Amino acid sequence: MTKKILIVEDNELNMKLFFDILTYQNFEVEKSFDGLDAYNKLKENKYDLVILDIQLPKLDGFSLIEKLKYENIILPSIIVVSACAMDSDKQKAKDYGIFDYLTKPIDINNFIKTVKEKLG
Repeated sequence: MTKKILIVEDNELNMKLFFDILTYQNFEVEKSFDGLDAYNKLKENKYDLVILDIQLPKLDGFSLIEKLKYENIILPSIIVVSACAMDSDKQKAKDYGIFDYLTKPIDINNFIKTVKEKLG
């Protein structure tokens, strides 16, 4: 069965890169350009993985996770892909149980490897 991935990224070029990489790897991929849209998609659909930016319009990545957890919505595996390389952001992700934190610009081979490891 094809694994379903939600990319939450507001930058068009990054979205195209992630989308092209993942569809080439034969994953079913959906796009979301802001945190509020992603929240609605995660409430209504089941995903195997979320590629999540932190700095997003309408609802940032960490607020999105908080809102979903507060509402007891089961979260899929998450890989944070962010331009924020600060240790405090990485620690905050770990506090939410997210241990895969990739910084932009991404290493494509490492990105693919991390996605495949997350999806088993």
